[in-house]
Amino acid sequence: MKRLDWAARIKRLDPGGMGARIEGLADQIRSGKGIAAEAIRRIEPLKPRAFVILGMGGSAIAGDMLRSLADREGTVPVHVVRHYEPPCWIAPEDFLVFSSYSGGTEETLAAYRALWGLGCRSAVLTSGGVLADRARERQLPTAILPPDFPPRAALGYSFSALAHIAHHLGVIADAGRRLEEAAQFVEKKAATAFSPDVVESRNPAKRLAIRLGGRPILLVGNQRTAEAVAWRWKGQFNENSKHLAWVSALPEMNHNELDGFLNPRGIIGRLAAVLIRDPGDHPRIARRFDWLTAYLRKRAIHVETVMLEGDDPMTRLLGGITLGDFVSFYLALRNGADPSALPGVTALKRALAK
Repeated sequence: MKRLDWAARIKRLDPGGMGARIEGLADQIRSGKGIAAEAIRRIEPLKPRAFVILGMGGSAIAGDMLRSLADREGTVPVHVVRHYEPPCWIAPEDFLVFSSYSGGTEETLAAYRALWGLGCRSAVLTSGGVLADRARERQLPTAILPPDFPPRAALGYSFSALAHIAHHLGVIADAGRRLEEAAQFVEKKAATAFSPDVVESRNPAKRLAIRLGGRPILLVGNQRTAEAVAWRWKGQFNENSKHLAWVSALPEMNHNELDGFLNPRGIIGRLAAVLIRDPGDHPRIARRFDWLTAYLRKRAIHVETVMLEGDDPMTRLLGGITLGDFVSFYLALRNGADPSALPGVTALKRALAK
């Protein structure tokens, strides 16, 4: 039996149950409507000038996904702020969502303090903490997420709730139907292809994790379609797998990074590149992906191509994220790492608290 098929090994390395949380993404997506309902009831359905999400890490990736959808089909711009200091262009005509799963993210709280007096319509997305307290004090519409999850493991809740709020404000269309179709897609993939119960020989997520093992990983996605998926994979490889990964987006990386794949010579041939493609990519982007595949292989870089599946961009986003989450889980097992533990992030938070 292959190592990634050993139930005892999974149980030993995953005491926090990250694998089960990854398998539960479809249920999280379906729960988002109820989570957002009370907040939506208190939000006037008036289209804003811009829709702005303020958050960090696992609490911000839902905003990246929404931004990707809005860039392709939305009616107003969507912007994600990952900083203590929000941009100076934010105005009272914008709608703000302060997103912090823990409710204690210091960058998000700082941005909240900087913006609360501006007069923007706002909502809060959190499981509790200081941010929930501030929202209650100022009677802000609040979507309360289920507690006791690592923020990155609650993405289905946060994205679905955010999508329902955005739909209510006219930012994107038909969120409820599209989220249910995406939930059905990821549910089927999790059960029939990616689950720990599916043996390695028939499990594409396990096989991809094995091929990527031992290599620093470059993730490449089209800025307009799949960059949010690439960033999710990067974060999951870092946090779940304890594995070095970074993101480059097309077409920008073709205008500079290509000539960096020469030195240091001892490192280049040890890299892996995962090219995340979307059927809706611009024809010139598709051609760039084809050329990039051959170029990287000539430099002895291991190349994997992932084509996002599904008829709807929302399904493709969530399906791609499902695959990446499972790959990160199996890569954690291959690395002998607990996918729930965050020793580096925890150490930093302790140091900053002093």
